[in-house]
Amino acid sequence: MKGPHLASLKCPECGKRLKFNREILPTESIETGQIVCERGHSWSIIDGIPSLVYPTINEKDAKWIKEYDDMAEAYDELVKQYDDWLEIDMMKERERFTTFLPIEGPSRIIDVSIGTAANFVALHSNFKNQMGRFNLHGMDLSTGMLKVAKRKIVDLGIDVSLTHGNVFNIPYQSSFFDIVLHTGGVNTFSDIHGALSEMLRIVRAGGEVIVIDEGLSPRMRDSDKGKEIIKANSLFAARPPLEFLPEKARNVEVSYVMNDTFYQMVFSK
Repeated sequence: MKGPHLASLKCPECGKRLKFNREILPTESIETGQIVCERGHSWSIIDGIPSLVYPTINEKDAKWIKEYDDMAEAYDELVKQYDDWLEIDMMKERERFTTFLPIEGPSRIIDVSIGTAANFVALHSNFKNQMGRFNLHGMDLSTGMLKVAKRKIVDLGIDVSLTHGNVFNIPYQSSFFDIVLHTGGVNTFSDIHGALSEMLRIVRAGGEVIVIDEGLSPRMRDSDKGKEIIKANSLFAARPPLEFLPEKARNVEVSYVMNDTFYQMVFSK
């Protein structure tokens, strides 16, 4: 963890700023230690990743996190099964989110539920020579996924600040990001409204929140292929969670991507 990463965070228990026990040099990376807020709440840094999970996650969400931890090392290979089954190229599809990026200039981006960092790998494929203009952050509740994500971004030389955090109480400053991205997971959240509200809180005015998850388009769900997909995996029966959008969400747009098998919900404040 580096100084700018620390400055972007807040204490998940009280919302106050966090600090290390000494000044962090501009090029220094802290791999282990404690960060503390002015009210004395203390949080660990483990392998360079601050752990800011509060409150304790409930039983339903813990079940899903354990599944992601267990499959983390094999996750990328497992996802490749979607390519043939859904007749898509998942990594190419992930590059779609880059259409929301400004043509030039700096941009702060967070991938909420970053998983194995596949979205930032896709970003690197499209913007290999421009990565310096992006301030990238990734957050996840699964330490297994964060471990894989860290290994991949180090191998590619991508600078991403990783945080162990809870999507229902995101430990980042309000109105900090230009783009908030979430792909896969929201369908299983115990508090979808709470998660979407937190994503909206951390995006700046004029920025955009992009939420993508399994959910067939009306055309696809009425087709024989769509019925087969839902029978095999009930998550694809999900619909865009418009009823859980926070009241302050504006400019809401819904479309379907990945051969009409995933919904894409975009909104701003």
